[in-house]
Amino acid sequence: MERFKAAGRAFASAGVGYEITQPSRTRRAFGIISGLMASADRHQSKPTLGALREICRMHDRQSSLFSGILDRALDNIFGADFDFVPTTGDKDLDKKVKKYIARRMEADLADATGERDFPSIAKADMRAVWTAGDNLLVKRPDGSLLAFEADQIESPSGGEIGTKRVVLGVELDDLNRHLAYYVKPRRSRGDTGIVRLDEKAIRIPKEQVFFSAYRKRFHQTRGVPFLAAALGNFDRMEDYLDYEQLAAIANSMQGFQITKNPTSVDMAGVVANDDATTSGTFDKLQKMEPLQIFEMALGEEVKMIGAMRPGSNFVPYMMICARIVGVGVGYPLELMMLDFSQTNYSSARASLGEAQKSFKGWQNSSRKQTCTPWYRWQISRGIATGELPAKPEVFNMRIQWPGCPYINPVDEAKGNEIQVNGRTKSLSECIRERGGEPEEVFAEIASDFQKLRELGVPINEGTAGKPGQDGGQDADERETQDEKDDKERRKQEKQNAVT
Repeated sequence: MERFKAAGRAFASAGVGYEITQPSRTRRAFGIISGLMASADRHQSKPTLGALREICRMHDRQSSLFSGILDRALDNIFGADFDFVPTTGDKDLDKKVKKYIARRMEADLADATGERDFPSIAKADMRAVWTAGDNLLVKRPDGSLLAFEADQIESPSGGEIGTKRVVLGVELDDLNRHLAYYVKPRRSRGDTGIVRLDEKAIRIPKEQVFFSAYRKRFHQTRGVPFLAAALGNFDRMEDYLDYEQLAAIANSMQGFQITKNPTSVDMAGVVANDDATTSGTFDKLQKMEPLQIFEMALGEEVKMIGAMRPGSNFVPYMMICARIVGVGVGYPLELMMLDFSQTNYSSARASLGEAQKSFKGWQNSSRKQTCTPWYRWQISRGIATGELPAKPEVFNMRIQWPGCPYINPVDEAKGNEIQVNGRTKSLSECIRERGGEPEEVFAEIASDFQKLRELGVPINEGTAGKPGQDGGQDADERETQDEKDDKERRKQEKQNAVT
């Protein structure tokens, strides 16, 4: 009896007591037995991660939609104006730090290969997280970075590692904190494509690297490609699109079918082609030359063959598939397909607002994992070499991310004006949202006004930011209002004196 109870408990623990836990197309019985309820590292095994990486990379190479998703994401996350802006509180020191860090961002100093500047390295690092799950950037003594892709981070296959616990190329302590990484340099021989992996892995302490990864579970040692969850739906959508395109190509070709109603006399001597060794007379393929006119036999009829593809459901189906894939990557359909034909101002603003939340999340991830650590490392090197003063404020900075584009410039400008006048938003915040640097904008405005004054050109500087006044008032209206206020003030002073 106890044996049956134990078997029942084991059966229940396997999760087969609920319908959702039953084996299905995506949940095989083997998965339940072999570790469906296992730790993250068991699920993200080397073969699994390797397959996911190659599928993502294949789509990135061959699919315009998949590659476009990545390109547009990186453009919105980093943009063309990505930069570090020192905020030491001292303008002269800001300029000195800016000059120093701008030089370190250039390709010859930022990249060990001399090919990428730092913004390009940051973009490539983020792209690797989306398609490979993680990426390793090694800090070199000269201040440059040497990149190792995810498949180069491997546990040593030869040699003794003693009592160290190494999972998928990452050395861990008892709390699963990363201590070091093992990398196997890849070397190519000319253009023959011959690749060799060194058996002896190189151990690199975590203090010497920047490790970017996308992880969804506790105790997940390696990252999983961010796009992995959308791969199934994307594969099916790509296949459907491919088949429909082939059908449309076939439909564009002229094909004709000749039919007739045979009599018993006509059927004499006809041989069926169900035997592979027999030459039949059914389903004959004939070639028609361009502009050919041929005479039909008695009782024969010619009909044009058309595949009638794609059908009327093609566009709606593709759109819903794109929406489903977009949910997995935080993309609205409009941004994913670059099609705003079915949107209005409100819906477009809502869609882009959701996308911007996703982009800001990735910006925060890149800031923590790569950008800020790299900046602080370079500043520390500058202090050590004497190029920068040893002051704590030299580490202060902000990252300039791309600005959010206006959907309706007039309405959004009015909204900013109301918030600035209402003291719920600053002018600097408005400028930063547009991707600008307040200090540079203010200096440029002051320079422009000064130049106009020197040339005697009438200007309207406005009064934006002054409570109770409209920023669009001209100079005469402002002076009139000032005179009225001054008259009222003097009148009140006289009354107070009499009292």
